[in-house]
Amino acid sequence: MQRTGMRSVYRLALLFGGLLTLTGCFNRLDIDAIEREIETEIESQSRRISLAEVRCPRDVYRQSGAYFRCVGHLRPEGQFTINVTQQDNQGTVDWDVPSSQVILNLAKVEAKLQEDFAQQFSKRAIVDCGELYRVNQPGEQFECQVIGGANLGQDAVTALLVRVDPEGNLNWYEVREAIAPVADAAAETEGQSGEGSPEGAGQTGTPETQESGAPRERIAGTREVERPRVPGDDD
Repeated sequence: MQRTGMRSVYRLALLFGGLLTLTGCFNRLDIDAIEREIETEIESQSRRISLAEVRCPRDVYRQSGAYFRCVGHLRPEGQFTINVTQQDNQGTVDWDVPSSQVILNLAKVEAKLQEDFAQQFSKRAIVDCGELYRVNQPGEQFECQVIGGANLGQDAVTALLVRVDPEGNLNWYEVREAIAPVADAAAETEGQSGEGSPEGAGQTGTPETQESGAPRERIAGTREVERPRVPGDDD
């Protein structure tokens, strides 16, 4: 009888141990699914980024507001931080890629460009850099469009040229296009109406205003947009 009792206790211990294990499994995040989602989203929102993998911590328990970090590995090399926050206790997560020495989050670059442009020119500009993520390669430059343009007197800013210096700082320069004065446009229309005006009549202004259709870049000083280096990726 004594041996039977000991076996019963042993079986109960195994049973409760199994229940605790199952409960722990159901209370953990599906890390594999999270890794696949992040990798797919980053690659689909950039034309030039290819990821070897995304690695997240294992055995993360579901807890609303809990935070953890994953690491993205670029192909052929380079790695960057991905910040992940749990939105609820059901496994819903929100993730964000901060700009770093390896990758640029262009949504954040766009926001900073718009803020700096408003401070510099007291004008609102909607900036579109075309994609969400970009490999950060010092020495390269890329262009962000100013949607609808931004009129600055005789010029319209049509784009912002963004350059990455060897230290990893971003600097931007406006790309301008001259706006034809209204009087010159009216005179040109009258001269083409065929009312006997001699050739060249009605053309006023300087050669610069006559060639108003030619885009020209005007560099108005270096303005640091955002230092993409994130010390320890701790933002």
